[in-house]
Amino acid sequence: MVTDLRIPEGIIVRTAKGGTDSLKGILNDLKQYSFTGYVRVTLEKEIMSSVGYLVIEQGIPVMAVYEFEKSKPRELRRIYTGEKSLRFILEDSQDRGAVIELHSRVSTEEFERRFPDARIAETPLPTRTLKTKEAKPEPEPEEDAVNGQREIIEAWRRKGFKVDTLEEAMEDGPQTLNKELSAFEQDAQRLKQFEVVLNNFPVMGHEKEIDEIRAKLDDRSKIAEIETDIEFLQEKIKRKIQRRKADEESIKQEMEKKKREEKSADVYDLILRYQTSTEEPVEKTCPKCGGLMNGDGRCPKCSAAETVAPEFTRPLPADMKFDNFVVGAGSKFPAAAAAAVAENPSKTYNPLLIFGGSGLGKTHLLSAIGNHIKSKSKGAKVAYVPADRFVEAIGHAQDEQSRLKIREDFRAADLLLVDDMQFLAASEEAQVEMAHIIDKLIDSKKQVVLTSDRLPAQIPAFSDRLNSRILMGLTTDLQPPDMETRIKILRLKAQEKNLKLSDDILAYIAERVSTNVRELESAITKIIAFSSIMKLDIDLNLISDILKPLAPVQETRKEIMKEVKATAGHCYLVEEERPMYSNVLLARKMDEGYSGLVITRMNPKRIRDEFKVAPEILWLTDKDSSQEKTVPPSLEMIIHTIGEFIEKEDNGMVVLDGIQYLISSTNFEAVLRFLRSLIDEISESTAILAISVSPETLKPQEVSILEREMEVLNLT
Repeated sequence: MVTDLRIPEGIIVRTAKGGTDSLKGILNDLKQYSFTGYVRVTLEKEIMSSVGYLVIEQGIPVMAVYEFEKSKPRELRRIYTGEKSLRFILEDSQDRGAVIELHSRVSTEEFERRFPDARIAETPLPTRTLKTKEAKPEPEPEEDAVNGQREIIEAWRRKGFKVDTLEEAMEDGPQTLNKELSAFEQDAQRLKQFEVVLNNFPVMGHEKEIDEIRAKLDDRSKIAEIETDIEFLQEKIKRKIQRRKADEESIKQEMEKKKREEKSADVYDLILRYQTSTEEPVEKTCPKCGGLMNGDGRCPKCSAAETVAPEFTRPLPADMKFDNFVVGAGSKFPAAAAAAVAENPSKTYNPLLIFGGSGLGKTHLLSAIGNHIKSKSKGAKVAYVPADRFVEAIGHAQDEQSRLKIREDFRAADLLLVDDMQFLAASEEAQVEMAHIIDKLIDSKKQVVLTSDRLPAQIPAFSDRLNSRILMGLTTDLQPPDMETRIKILRLKAQEKNLKLSDDILAYIAERVSTNVRELESAITKIIAFSSIMKLDIDLNLISDILKPLAPVQETRKEIMKEVKATAGHCYLVEEERPMYSNVLLARKMDEGYSGLVITRMNPKRIRDEFKVAPEILWLTDKDSSQEKTVPPSLEMIIHTIGEFIEKEDNGMVVLDGIQYLISSTNFEAVLRFLRSLIDEISESTAILAISVSPETLKPQEVSILEREMEVLNLT
């Protein structure tokens, strides 16, 4: 036992084992010889230990000090002096595991100085506790009862419970104490039941809350509070499990939707092929069995005969290359990272994860890497795997032999490309296999590239092993294209289809189709198909009719924004895919005479397109810029900047975008404290605050917390 008592060591003149009469005999001997020194009683057990010092002057015990320490179920350490410590020493000495040592030549002045409360009565050993060899009168029954109750209290104390109420009841007499002991025992049983419940809790990130409840388990006065805390935590965990199940179900539904989209042909694309084709289509036949080949160059009959599991690899889309990928402000870094990997596979970033919303170009960059490596190294073996197909294949592989076959298929690959990685969450077995495959390839100096619509930490039921392996490489995000980039994409797609569109038409389409690149491509295809069928010239009227189905959602959101009356001293959480409608709200307030400040993760050039008169814009970034004003992701710096703006402007509005970026630079708790401080400051001013956030970039519980702090405008 480690002790802080620092009692001076004397010369050990006698050692004895504990027992019923051990200390009694030693004390009787000391009285006869007028001994001066101390007796040390040490007791060591599995979960507790104690040491007691009984100071002797001329054979008479005069002082007592006792130290007690317990490790389970909670850490407990206490030091007692005086009469109470004497009782503990006497009790320990009767244990056969105790060691009793007699130390001589020790000055008692040091005890007196360090423990002034350690003095005990001159007759510390009542006849009812220790019997000498001389005949003593038997204790009274009432005294026996009191001693027994006292021992029970000390037993509860040693178990780690607070016994204040018992000590108070003891002063009121044995009958009152008996009633209190009965109630105490029932409460102690409830506290033990609570401990069992906590021990069986699914932790799920609630370690701190569980420890806070566990710290109250020694206090019966907090039973109601503990019960409420446990019920609240159980409900919290229940909701988290329900959300996780809902997220998992959502992943499965997304997989089913993707399958349906793959099976259903795009009618506009078919019409376009039919209208523009000048040659009869040539049907390819399988050289092995003579059957017709399908669209991706495979023979369904042979494939079905050769494999039990469904085919999970796909040919690379040959038309997706770096040359025809339009790089914008939101895709500059992902494109550069993809090009670096293509030039030096397994030498730079391995693995590489490209994540972003649907239709932003993730598959294009993934395919461009594969096509570049294949053109550079003719013998390179590239495995392009849609994750949903891999999940399906693992589901069909019922035995270990089948799964070994799948692993063998990847062993020879020089490059593994996994598209839509989030679908792996639909199968725990698929995640285990993919983690094994990725480990083997990277250890063999082979390159791995993955895409996902979100970060691994935001994918429900995603394995920690797979997540940690992916985070060992580089993670980069694709942002939605700005107006300028959308026009460039439209111009390129029109050129590829030999279609001439004026700048006005390109701008008109780019303004109305702002969600993603895939919709831009689809818009061009629809325009060509519609004009070809109807034999009409392409002008703004025709395009307006074609794009009308896209208008309702955009118009509905604009109507919502018209109804929003932003009020001074209020804070709004604008839930949107990108910071667009928060800026619309700011533009309207600036028309009313407000000054504006935008702190944004987006490049300021993209923000200015949405304003007649641009507000002050600070680019939230770590990099220095010679063209733009910047602010680093420092919470202290940002709140200082906003504070200065509010103090300077009588009527001002602040739009803050990039919460996820701030969280990744610090943590959610720090950002939440920062926002609460900011909200409090805004509430006492004439300013307005709008926080733009995409709910998909945060955890559900984080979104829920933010929604409780501010007024919510949901435009997702």
